[in-house]
Amino acid sequence: MTTASTSSSELLLHHIASVHFTVTATGFIVNSETSSPTGTIQSEDLAGSSVSEIVDANSREAFNTKLNEARRNKGTPLRCDITLTPHNTGSVPLLCWLCCEDSNDDVRVAGLDLLPEVSLRNQLLNAQHAMERDYWSKRRLEARYRRLLDMVSDGFIVVDDSSGRIIEANPIASALLAAPGANLVGKSFPVGLDDTARSTIERLTREARSVTTTVDAMLSNDAGLELNIAMTYLRQSGEGRLLVRLRDDSEHDVAGAEFQSFFDDAPDGIIELDEQGIVLAANDSFLEMAGLTSNELIEGRRADRWIGRSAVDLNIVLDHSKQAGSVRLYSTTLRTETESSVDIELSVARVSKRDATSVLLFIRDISRRITPDQSVDDHLPRSIEQITDRVGRVPLKELVRESTDVIEALCIEAALKLTSGNRASAAELLGLSRQSLYTKLRRFDLGDAEVEIDREAV
Repeated sequence: MTTASTSSSELLLHHIASVHFTVTATGFIVNSETSSPTGTIQSEDLAGSSVSEIVDANSREAFNTKLNEARRNKGTPLRCDITLTPHNTGSVPLLCWLCCEDSNDDVRVAGLDLLPEVSLRNQLLNAQHAMERDYWSKRRLEARYRRLLDMVSDGFIVVDDSSGRIIEANPIASALLAAPGANLVGKSFPVGLDDTARSTIERLTREARSVTTTVDAMLSNDAGLELNIAMTYLRQSGEGRLLVRLRDDSEHDVAGAEFQSFFDDAPDGIIELDEQGIVLAANDSFLEMAGLTSNELIEGRRADRWIGRSAVDLNIVLDHSKQAGSVRLYSTTLRTETESSVDIELSVARVSKRDATSVLLFIRDISRRITPDQSVDDHLPRSIEQITDRVGRVPLKELVRESTDVIEALCIEAALKLTSGNRASAAELLGLSRQSLYTKLRRFDLGDAEVEIDREAV
């Protein structure tokens, strides 16, 4: 076999190795040449340097061990992985082969620059970490999405448009279309619907494919519930998905079985009216307040028989609730069967049904809140604010009279303060005779008017 010449070997070594140099017996680097593809190693960075200076501390011991082994086994190539740290440059990993000369202890070293491989490996690791972060981000997003679907009160279904099978369905959708706890995933959509409802869904599906908005319709399931179904079409990665929302719009009677416990046990009076004010139902608290013994005595009659001083109050709250949707804390009176009056606060809410609207009146007895000097019927109000609070419970003529009395009483009290209780001076200050002042004092129960009259007579 023909051996290659020395010049040929040197030429091959120059083109194959990224760096080659000679380590003398004293540990210094000579005859260094580089052809590094990264350009981070230069021959002048290696020449004249000692092994302890140029080789990284983590690989220095292993490199010295290989150097000693190569000197003991001259002519035998040995492999060693090291990291060089040339001056003014970063670390450069090398795959080295070492071989000692036969004639002396100088060791020839040829190395391949592994920096491109390390860079590629780091890129692969970064890409893997990014994929893992995306994976866990999607897992967390999916967990939030599933938890949200379980919390909402409407049914949601995702249908594969090509196969017509259900991909996702939340528990409410299972309850509306099949049974609570039923598994709809993998089944053909629709399920639990009659032929008429199926025809409606086919029409909605065609419409959803042709528009970008949501289409909806009403249908009935096999249990007889009225369902509002809304559908939109979503295309992702060339695949079509139908997003379906189901809502139970069945009519529920406010005083029916579902609300019977709340309706009967509520501490405040509740009555249900139609838009004309006709009573549809009333709870026991209202019957007790009005002095009625049964619902038959109130159902079918207009509520202004008991609510308000006249029909005006009821008309006001009905009209206002129609405009604003609700009424809060409207002060009026309740007329009982014994013709007595009870001060009440009235709140109104409107409940929309599929083909009608009901009005709920919440009635609270506030007579215990009124102190003796604030009573509606028996005592004079002490301020204009108290008078305005009685609007709707007292006729306007009486409110005007009471307002005049309040002003007179306040003026008399102010005059008595200015005159330190001297009634004669107070009468002169007010432009009244003393007899007229005493009459008003008795009328408004201000001071001891009768004692003063007796004293004047004496």
